[in-house]
Amino acid sequence: MRPRWEDVNARVRGLGSHLLGQEALANLAQSADLSTLARGLESRGVLAREIPHPTAPALELALRRAAAHDIRVVRRWLGPRDEIVSVALDAEDRRSLRALIRGAVAGASAEARLVGLIPTPALPERLLQELAARVRVKEQAALLLAAGQPYGAALLAASSEATEPDLLALELAVARTFAERALRGARTGGGLLLDYVTTLIDLENCRAALLLVKRGAGEPAGPAFIPGGRRLRQREFERAATSPDGGAAARVLVAALGGGSLGLVLLRHATDPIALEAALEAEMLAWLRHHARLDPLGPAPLLLYFQRVRAQAEALGGLVWSVDLGLPVASRSRRVAGTTAS
Repeated sequence: MRPRWEDVNARVRGLGSHLLGQEALANLAQSADLSTLARGLESRGVLAREIPHPTAPALELALRRAAAHDIRVVRRWLGPRDEIVSVALDAEDRRSLRALIRGAVAGASAEARLVGLIPTPALPERLLQELAARVRVKEQAALLLAAGQPYGAALLAASSEATEPDLLALELAVARTFAERALRGARTGGGLLLDYVTTLIDLENCRAALLLVKRGAGEPAGPAFIPGGRRLRQREFERAATSPDGGAAARVLVAALGGGSLGLVLLRHATDPIALEAALEAEMLAWLRHHARLDPLGPAPLLLYFQRVRAQAEALGGLVWSVDLGLPVASRSRRVAGTTAS
């Protein structure tokens, strides 16, 4: 028998009403300093208490812990259904590992690598901090392996095959592990949960195909295509990945996916990986909103809540450092205006 979600959805709607909307984020972006920002977060219920003399790392840590607390509350409500919704937490771990790997490859500071990440049962706060402190991806992979984390072996293999880190190959190793794990859980839940995971795999393959076109000659170490997607098949993926330019690749992908709003996103951002990633996140959020309206008693409202928590954590983490660095208010406002949290 398929699990029922009515009880937890009702509670999640209550929690979701406390997430910040665009107006609240815009007001917080006006904060003159970190103390003002901390007071604003406390008054809006994001933080349980105000931090008297906050530093950027301390405030960002408090935000990470607040987001993790909200997720723990929901998990307690789920009871035996928690195993199925671990798919959503695995998606969160995938995002965290991607950020940590990118930070290591770019040589970013440990604090910068942690911005917007949310601790989970598989990647608790202490492990996130230890991963952020590692200089090389190979060291991160070894730490994950020692911690019994399922992504460790795949990441270690991908980081050991080349003298210079191949970021695309590393991210594909994480994405492939996520897909294998998430598909197992989604097949148990079936229905929309399976559609959710297979759609995420399609988006990952679209992004990979366009990145392969942008980098030109040279395949990443290991296979690039991730099986298990909803619509995109390997033949179309390979046609897209070997296209002469991003626009041609996007047209192949759009045809394979059947057009729609996702097709517009791919065509608009075919040559800009950073903008494409943000647009795909927004597209996934819109997809969940649509299904939450269609079936308010199914798992979509819960999946939507998890995604909104992550979007808020990312927006607020970036805002903390923007205020700390003294970036202009106009710049901060533009950054939070595009958040998918609300």
